[in-house]
Amino acid sequence: MTTALPADLLTDLETAGYFPQTAAQSLERSLRGARPVAHLVRPETTFDGPEVRRHLTVVVLTETHLLVTHLDDDPADALNPSQVVSTTERIRLRRITATGLSQVFDTDGKGRAGTEAEITLGVSWDGSRRVDLERAVCEDPNCQIDHGYTGTIAPTDLALRVSALADGAGAVDAALAFHDRLVDAIDAAGA
Repeated sequence: MTTALPADLLTDLETAGYFPQTAAQSLERSLRGARPVAHLVRPETTFDGPEVRRHLTVVVLTETHLLVTHLDDDPADALNPSQVVSTTERIRLRRITATGLSQVFDTDGKGRAGTEAEITLGVSWDGSRRVDLERAVCEDPNCQIDHGYTGTIAPTDLALRVSALADGAGAVDAALAFHDRLVDAIDAAGA
């Protein structure tokens, strides 16, 4: 069961330039016949020493689900000189437990904020968690007892940063529009 992707989504995949046909194929399979109502495409390039790693995140909203697709370079080896890995998660809107929006505003230096310079959009559905551990210590500077570990557990399902400086003001506006559509869809789903 496949769904034809909307022209604007295909254009955004082409503009991102990272295996657009592979991304489209993965999205069509994960949609399972559902119609996309909103989307956000976020390319990311990182540098790890001499290596360049590419990553693409595509978030698609349907009437009942949020689809999160990640495409990554797979390290080459003798048997597979070049591969891309696509992973998609389908989250029912009712499962989404929280959304977050962090906004950074440019100011005029006189206490007045202008438009958003960057945003970070967060979505949590309790799918994965990050555990940060550190050694536990006590207040006694002479104590030599092993107090074990202490730490925090935080949801890390999805966080997307969009910057007007790096991506253009239109990208920030598109991310804000996606956020608004997502919040409305979650509310409509009764989550």
